[in-house]
Amino acid sequence: MKQKKMGAFGLSGLIIGPILGSGILILPPIVHNIAKDWAILAWALIIVVSFIVAFIFGFISIQFPGDGGATQAIERVFGAQVKRLAAFYLIIGVTFGAAAVLLTAGQYMEKLNFASALTVSYFLLPICTGMLLARINILGKIAFVMSIIAAAVLFLGGAKSLLDHPKSMAIARSFDFSDFSYALLILFWTIFGWEIIGNYSADVIEPKKTITKAIFISIIAISAVNLVVAASIQWTDTSMYGDGGLTITVILYALFGKMSNLIMAVLALFLCSSTYFLYVGGISRLAASLAKEKVLPSLLGKRTKQEVPYVAVIAIVLLNAIVLLLVQVKIFDLEKLVAFANSFLTINALIGILAGIVLIKNKFIKLSGAVLALFIIGMLAFHSSILSIAIIVVLGLYYGYKQMAANRQKVRLASS
Repeated sequence: MKQKKMGAFGLSGLIIGPILGSGILILPPIVHNIAKDWAILAWALIIVVSFIVAFIFGFISIQFPGDGGATQAIERVFGAQVKRLAAFYLIIGVTFGAAAVLLTAGQYMEKLNFASALTVSYFLLPICTGMLLARINILGKIAFVMSIIAAAVLFLGGAKSLLDHPKSMAIARSFDFSDFSYALLILFWTIFGWEIIGNYSADVIEPKKTITKAIFISIIAISAVNLVVAASIQWTDTSMYGDGGLTITVILYALFGKMSNLIMAVLALFLCSSTYFLYVGGISRLAASLAKEKVLPSLLGKRTKQEVPYVAVIAIVLLNAIVLLLVQVKIFDLEKLVAFANSFLTINALIGILAGIVLIKNKFIKLSGAVLALFIIGMLAFHSSILSIAIIVVLGLYYGYKQMAANRQKVRLASS
C-alpha cells in the first residue's frame, strides 16, 4: 500500500505545536522574572535566531531528503562517523526529552486532581504510540488541528488580556547584560525542533515546495504566539487574579475566567503530545535509517505497509518508559531530565548548524550561524551536567577517532 504523503499544512502541524511545546507554557514568566522590562527584546532576538535556524535546517532538509534528515548533510561535510555521532546525540536527547515532555503534560493534569503526573505520563505512552503507528498524513492532520487550537487560544487569550488589563509599557529598569544574556540562554530551548524536519522529508509531497511553505507558515505562527504571550505576561495587570504567582494561566482569565485551569491542562496535553509526536516520530525514522546502514540492529528498520518504522517507534517508547521508571525511583526529576536532554539536543543542533554553514552560500546566514554556534558552545560549557559532558566527550572521541581512521584509509587508497 502506498504511503499517503503530507502537504505543507500537515507538515506545519508537526512543527508549530512541538516548537511551541512546553516552552510557551513555562518560559514567558521565567524570562520576565529574569530580564524584567527587557524580556520582550529577548523574545524578539530569539525569534530572529529561530528564523536563522529554520532556514538552515529547511535548506538541509530540501537538499538531503530522506529519513536521515540533517544527519545526511553532516555526513557530506564531516564524514559518516560524525553523522552517526550526531544521530546518537539526538537519540539520547529524545529518549530523555520525550519523557520530560510527557511529565510536563502530566503535571498540568495533576493540578485538576485527575491523577499523578507519572500516572498520566504512563497513560499517555500507549495512546501516543497508537497515533505514531498510524499513517503519517493522519498524524500530521491531528497534530495540525491540535497546534492551531493551542496557538489560537494562547494568542487570543494573551491579546484580550493585554486589551482588558494593560500596564504601562515604559521601560523603567536599567539594562543588565548578565540577566539579559541568561534570559536568552533559557529561551534557546524554544528553537529545538527545527532539526527534526528533515526526518520527515521523505513523507511530504514535493519536498522543496512543501518544506519551504511549511517553514514560513510555522515561523509566522510561532513568532506571533510567542510575542503576544510574552507581551501579555509583561504588560498585563495581573493583580486582580490574586497572589498565585505569574503563570501562563493568568493571561487566559480574561477569556475563560474560572475555566482557565482546565483550558491550560488541555492545551498542555495538546502541545506536549505534539512535541512527543515530532520527536519520537522523527527519531524512529532516523533509527530506521541507521538500521539500514547496519549501524543499529536491522530489526529496527522494519516498517508497516504505510511505511511507518514500527519496531523503532516501539523501541523508543520502551526507552521512554524506562526513563519514567527512573523518575519514579527518584533518580531523575523533571528539571534534571530537561537539563540532561538539553545538552544532547544542543550538541546535535550545533553539529547540524556547522554543516549548514559550510553548505549554504548566503554570507549573512554563514555569519549568523557562526555567531550562533559560538553561543551554543558557551551554553554547553557553562550549563551542562558533568554526566552529560562526560558522555558527549566519550562519544565524540570514539567517533572522532573512527572518522580520522577512515580518512587515513582513504588517503592510503588514493596514494596506492
